[in-house]
Amino acid sequence: MNRIVSMTAFLFVMTVLAAGQDLPKVINGGILNGKAIKLPKPAYPAEAKAAKVGGTVRIKVTIDEDGNVTSAELSNEPYEVVQADGSRVKIEPEEVEPSLVEAARSAALEAQFSPTRLSGQPVKVAGIVVYNFVAGDDRSISGGILNGKAVELPSATYPAAAKAVKASGTVAVQVMIDENGDVISATAISGHPLLRGSATDAAKAAKFAPTRINGAGVKVSGVLTYSFLPPDDTQN
Repeated sequence: MNRIVSMTAFLFVMTVLAAGQDLPKVINGGILNGKAIKLPKPAYPAEAKAAKVGGTVRIKVTIDEDGNVTSAELSNEPYEVVQADGSRVKIEPEEVEPSLVEAARSAALEAQFSPTRLSGQPVKVAGIVVYNFVAGDDRSISGGILNGKAVELPSATYPAAAKAVKASGTVAVQVMIDENGDVISATAISGHPLLRGSATDAAKAAKFAPTRINGAGVKVSGVLTYSFLPPDDTQN
């Protein structure tokens, strides 16, 4: 009798495990911009464009086993970026115009990816698609966080006024890079007011390799981040 009960329990466990293997799996794909086989550019809302309202929008998407985007929503979660020296800093997402969020969300839903397989089985993928809205330029592409892509990335100096009040933290600077890889505009979009000027000056001096699509040079918009540590009072 005990043997029958044990065999029944074994079969039950195996059935549950087999059923669990049929459940859809979701893996983390990180930043997905460079992995799309089709990534439509969002339509820039006319009112936001006329008012020169821009910003970076991070959209969290879920991709099904066939590579189709099944859900897209604004990501308000803090995220990490890797600095040129290899250090990691946490960034709080900026507030953006709701119309830009909707435009980015609609574009993300039209994106297409190659199916992802894990051990031969198709799986779902969750990740982030980054869109940058820069007023006045329709010919740019979104590059996301650009720190790791710079060929020259000067460090930002710690302003004396900021050091006096021990201001610290991360400053995010939105930049536009021209067809030659030069930064032609830079605007601080987050961070301590006393640190923004220095970060902006450093961003303007950054240099990138030219970006080409189908052989033609294009502009790239994205974000550079700079971290400022509070001064160490133990040092002279």
